[in-house]
Amino acid sequence: MSARHTWPRPSSTGKVAENQGQRDRQTTLIWLTDPAYPRLLKQIHDPPARLFVDGRIPAGPTIAVVGSRRATPYGQRVAHRLAKDLSQVGVVVVSGLARGIDAAAHRGALDGPTPTVAVMATGLDRIYPPEHKELARTIAATGALITESKPGTLPLPGYFPVRNRIISGLSLGVVVVEAAERSGALITARMALEQGREVFCVPGSIENPLAVGAHRLLKDGAKLIETVDDVLDEFPELARARARAQAHTRARTRARTRADSEPQDPELAAVWELLDWVEPRHHDDLAVMMNLDIKEVNRRLTLLEMSGYIIGDSGTVTRRARD
Repeated sequence: MSARHTWPRPSSTGKVAENQGQRDRQTTLIWLTDPAYPRLLKQIHDPPARLFVDGRIPAGPTIAVVGSRRATPYGQRVAHRLAKDLSQVGVVVVSGLARGIDAAAHRGALDGPTPTVAVMATGLDRIYPPEHKELARTIAATGALITESKPGTLPLPGYFPVRNRIISGLSLGVVVVEAAERSGALITARMALEQGREVFCVPGSIENPLAVGAHRLLKDGAKLIETVDDVLDEFPELARARARAQAHTRARTRARTRADSEPQDPELAAVWELLDWVEPRHHDDLAVMMNLDIKEVNRRLTLLEMSGYIIGDSGTVTRRARD
């Protein structure tokens, strides 16, 4: 295992400047000793002493999705799909708000039900790249923007490797989707290994320069993934999250099916409950069973048939299976 890397830290200022930044941005300042400080991040050997947070750090298991800023359409599609699939099972996707794979991962997560987290190298008031300001606002609305840099910190090159240790530190594992030979995503993957986290890679074409870094990680022992299940199966807590999400989906499907197949009007539902899917029920029998005038029964049956809930035939009716 290679030696731990020492990177220059973004400069800090006194509490007055920090607090002023908090008021301007309406952010939260979380110190390392705070109970709200992320548990996984606290476990790394060099956790940030403080975190500026815009939004609310979501609870739940976390997986980072990172990769090239100059991603191919294929890479962006894969990152979007993996992030969305992770979000669908309750996994919080962490990335770096950069162009390319990072942005695709955030947008994929936003297309699912679980919030996403963007870790920035700049101050919260210096969104980088600038064209991602709207994306950043959308992320903060349900999830969080996180940085250890004070307000006003500019996007200087040396700050991004520092930031990468936070991306991996927040996460159970790191998924690399497209990384060139000298990609910053490889720094994140290396830091993940140093932190004892899992590293996963999406394979690419041997003719694609953006696959060189990921393929090198695979040769060094990273896990090859093709679907989100390849990630979830590595972690019992993620497998449990998947099982809960699948059970929730089945319950919602059953509820929708029941709502779609039963009339919502109480008067019509009262008739429909007395009908069978196979055995026909005569109009007169229904009138007796419900103690209603035959005209009222026929009125309700007409409405049910017009709405597609029943099939009528020679004075008898049965339930109709609806698509």
